Amino acid sequence: MPVPPRRPLSSVLVLVTVLAVGLGALAAPASAKRYTPSPGVTTNNPLGDFGERRAITRHILRSIDASRGGSKIRVASWNIRSDDAIDALVRAHKRDVTVRVILSRGNANPENRNVGIDRLERALQRSGNAKRSESRRSGLSKCVRSCRGRSGIAHSKFFLFSKAGKARHVVINGSFNLTDLAASHQWNDVYTTVGRTKVYREFRETFRQMFRDKRVKQGYRAERLGKIKTMMYPYTGKKTRRAPILKELAKTRCSGARYGTNGRTRIRIAMTSWHGQRGINIASRLRQMQNRGCDVKIIYAVMGNEVLRILRKEGRRPVPMRQIVQDFNGDGVYDRYLHTKVMTINGRHRGDRAAWVTINGSANWSPAALASDEAVMKIQGRKLVGRYNTWMDRWFRNPPRSRPVSAERRAAGPVDPYANIQPD
Repeated sequence: MPVPPRRPLSSVLVLVTVLAVGLGALAAPASAKRYTPSPGVTTNNPLGDFGERRAITRHILRSIDASRGGSKIRVASWNIRSDDAIDALVRAHKRDVTVRVILSRGNANPENRNVGIDRLERALQRSGNAKRSESRRSGLSKCVRSCRGRSGIAHSKFFLFSKAGKARHVVINGSFNLTDLAASHQWNDVYTTVGRTKVYREFRETFRQMFRDKRVKQGYRAERLGKIKTMMYPYTGKKTRRAPILKELAKTRCSGARYGTNGRTRIRIAMTSWHGQRGINIASRLRQMQNRGCDVKIIYAVMGNEVLRILRKEGRRPVPMRQIVQDFNGDGVYDRYLHTKVMTINGRHRGDRAAWVTINGSANWSPAALASDEAVMKIQGRKLVGRYNTWMDRWFRNPPRSRPVSAERRAAGPVDPYANIQPD
């Protein structure tokens, strides 16, 4: 009886490897299944090692993989370009998790292909999705403009988990888009709440409205929920005469602080994009506050010329600032840049002489933010202010080194600063 030819050992090993990789892509890592997200702030460092760069990515992906069948995941991210993230969301859907995702149509359309989103959209339609009840069905929505408004963009960046590991009602909100670039080329932050059911429900309701991609009459939603206040844009509807940041600064006084800096209120800011009339208004207020004794320090990526002029020249001394960007080839286009949108107030605020306030989220200090979907949180707490201030002071003292703009670039004339950074 003839003996069938043996398959070469190398072929067998290749087949086994391919199968293992394929199965690995479908199965959540064992460590992620044991993961339970913790409350607090998470930041990444694009100049650090692999773990530092992907600190936020890891936190979100492990939360996705720790979500069990029957639970719900909600993702609102201006852009999503990460194979790891797509794989994790597909795995969750196949485990009978309800996965719903929102992003801007500008980042996934025939003119701007997004292969990962195409793959995710196909996957969410399978695995028995049509047989699930409507409330349990997974899906994906691409908002043409602001999901809840008539203009702007879908710019929010938040992640909701009804249950992840042992944690319930998890909200992760901040400046981080679910992209590989956000880890390797940007400084980002997120703040996580766990077990704050009212905060979770407010984000969930905003997501529900966004997913429909239809304008709502009252765009601005503001809720005080214990030590957290949620502020959801677009800034339209009732009680929207003065923008939220200006309201907070108007209620801040520079002297008589119990802590702060020698009795002066301390303000720290980390802002990506700061320009236009809204940026000018905020800069003017901050300039007045420094002139009155507030201790103000700023790190930023891009500022309009008038904003820079006000902060540098309309006072006895310039407001202390550091630009956190890197341009490796001197062409005037930033290769790495600060992407956070954070302000802390430590001192006299809203009648409290010992206030500790953090404002974080997705909203830049530009006019476009008020017309867009943005998720902002105001959080009270000394420990959180300390964490953010330590992080901001670190980069203020040690800004990243960047190659000077080349002579050829200077000779070619000025570069539009807003072309250097996408509205992400």
